[in-house]
Amino acid sequence: MMSLALIEELNREAGDKARTEDIHPYLIKTLTQINNMPPFPFPFVGDAAEDFDIRYGERITNLFCDSSGMGAEDEPALTVNQLVEKLKELFFANHEELRVAIVEHGQFQLYLGVWK
Repeated sequence: MMSLALIEELNREAGDKARTEDIHPYLIKTLTQINNMPPFPFPFVGDAAEDFDIRYGERITNLFCDSSGMGAEDEPALTVNQLVEKLKELFFANHEELRVAIVEHGQFQLYLGVWK
């Protein structure tokens, strides 16, 4: 199991890489993009997510997701199918493009940041 310190360090490293390599959240412009998931094309931006809060404005949510593929429907972390449905819901609710990136990644779960 990963320690909290290791998880925090990996998230910092991802942020540094995102800044250095100019990595941005994945842009969703059409429902077809969501319907073709998985695989999920979201980059790991770590703590660089704070930069996107400034650049893109409103982060509308953080989604807690299972990353192991072993999650169950009744757990707090979204499963693959639940994540796809949640992205569709956000897409329709916001009537505009969405930007999505992994902002925190642990051993079995992750957080996706969603900007409009």
